[in-house]
Amino acid sequence: MTLIIAAEGKDFVILGADSRATIESRGGDARVEINFMNKIAKVADHVAILLAGEAEVGDRLIEKFKLSLKRSEDGVSHIAEKLADFCVNDSRRLIGVPMHPNYFPNFGFIVAGLDKRRGKYQVPRCYTLDSVTGFRLGLARGFAIDGKRMIACYLFAKEFEHGMGFEDVCRLVAKAINDTKSIDGDVGGRIRMARIHPSGYTEVPEADIQNEYIVPWDVERLQRLARK
Repeated sequence: MTLIIAAEGKDFVILGADSRATIESRGGDARVEINFMNKIAKVADHVAILLAGEAEVGDRLIEKFKLSLKRSEDGVSHIAEKLADFCVNDSRRLIGVPMHPNYFPNFGFIVAGLDKRRGKYQVPRCYTLDSVTGFRLGLARGFAIDGKRMIACYLFAKEFEHGMGFEDVCRLVAKAINDTKSIDGDVGGRIRMARIHPSGYTEVPEADIQNEYIVPWDVERLQRLARK
């Protein structure tokens, strides 16, 4: 399983994800967890795609989509529309292909980044799309969360404000992922974060995440929240 988050600031977007992936046997009776999955993919100077759900299928689509883009293409709204069309067209290729009657690929994307205004990339937006809804594009308001969402949604509903500064948004994203890791074994591994700002895409150093942005909660409080 996973947890991915994109949160908007005044003229930037903060991205965050855990790095745990789960591989199950075809019968579902055994599984193994790996902690090195990178779920944040830069696809343009001001756009990234975050992946949740069935990693093998979703990751393949992202890589194919990146190859289809021209080097000059940018802007989150443009890229999100292209990804939605790309996913729909790719799924049409499977019509009539024999597969197990109970199998359906379950995965989703958050497409986050900046759009242009007055000649400068400075308008943050986050879009969502997933296989379950037929890749219909959704527009998030302020932030988008997918995967093991409960704790993160609670924290964002309580603490997120439009126009928050860079440091505050980073702390909220890191806190939501770290707190979920503390009580949910399906979320784990290294926390990865990145920033998309007018100058482009940059990764947030791991040392900053660990030393400046993670503010742990009391474990018992987290467990009570998970049971609600």
